[in-house]
Amino acid sequence: MKKEEILEKARRENKDEREEQVTIRANKIGWMSVSVVAIFLIVWRDIHNESASDIVMIIMVQFIAASSYRYVKMPEKKVLLVCIITGIIAFGLSFASLLSQYGVF
Repeated sequence: MKKEEILEKARRENKDEREEQVTIRANKIGWMSVSVVAIFLIVWRDIHNESASDIVMIIMVQFIAASSYRYVKMPEKKVLLVCIITGIIAFGLSFASLLSQYGVF
């Protein structure tokens, strides 16, 4: 391929590599910040003897969604296994939390 053809192909794709890297980095920083706040809230609730299962479930749902998307785009059995295990744990926590709110558990 000639240099002009490569440049033309890159223009047609209309992708800016730097923009993609900034977006990926921004998402990582955003989720790290959310995780830090979630951990703080979990510890705070634990100190005050409150349940933090709702916060844990939110983090798990985010992890399941990210793992599911990754598995759909790049099928790997390891990713599927992690997604299934995390899903079972999240479901168990949700069910236990629901039962505890009604005094059953």
